[in-house]
Amino acid sequence: MNELILSELKKQYTLTERDMGKYHILKKNGMKFIITAYRIEKLGFVSFIEMRAMLGLMKMESFILTAAEKDLPLFSGDFINAMGRCTLIVEFYDTMIAPLPPDAVENFRSVKAKFGGLPPYEPGPRWYDSIRYDFSFGAVDKSMKARQDEITGEYLKAYTGCVTTAPDVDPVVKKAATRKYVDGLFANGGPAVDQFKKLFGEPAAREIFGQYLFSVD
Repeated sequence: MNELILSELKKQYTLTERDMGKYHILKKNGMKFIITAYRIEKLGFVSFIEMRAMLGLMKMESFILTAAEKDLPLFSGDFINAMGRCTLIVEFYDTMIAPLPPDAVENFRSVKAKFGGLPPYEPGPRWYDSIRYDFSFGAVDKSMKARQDEITGEYLKAYTGCVTTAPDVDPVVKKAATRKYVDGLFANGGPAVDQFKKLFGEPAAREIFGQYLFSVD
């Protein structure tokens, strides 16, 4: 999944890799995290996490695409393979300055409908449900291992298709909207934030998520 996102973005945009310093590789309690981040010229930022644990029995890939110069939603994805149980999650969050245009909403909904027959991933209620768009996707099925690129690629195509018509925004204003979501994760909880706080402490977690993963600091 992560390789697909990076490869497809490089075809369309100029990407500059950012120096992660001490946070590029993190190890704790049998878990290994590899974190990379890129600046996307005239769009924003993308970051990636790869995690391995339990001697390779658990693997996770995650990405976060944060628009900083265009008024687009926050776009993220996770693929988790834990002892043969495969989960794919693709999510969009309302960090918009203006409402997302109806035609864009329908394009994303059509992608979700295309894969609507797959067994759904049901995480239970979260504080951010009210700002998560209804075209977000989640499925738990062995087939996700083979279909993760297909599904994620369809959503990425819909997302990048919105870029040319998306309004330019003041990066300072857009960053503040995204920071509000990140602050909410630390105040109210989120799976990844909670895990990093537990493993590496809150100051390190805030630096990783604020400065690199979401690029709001």
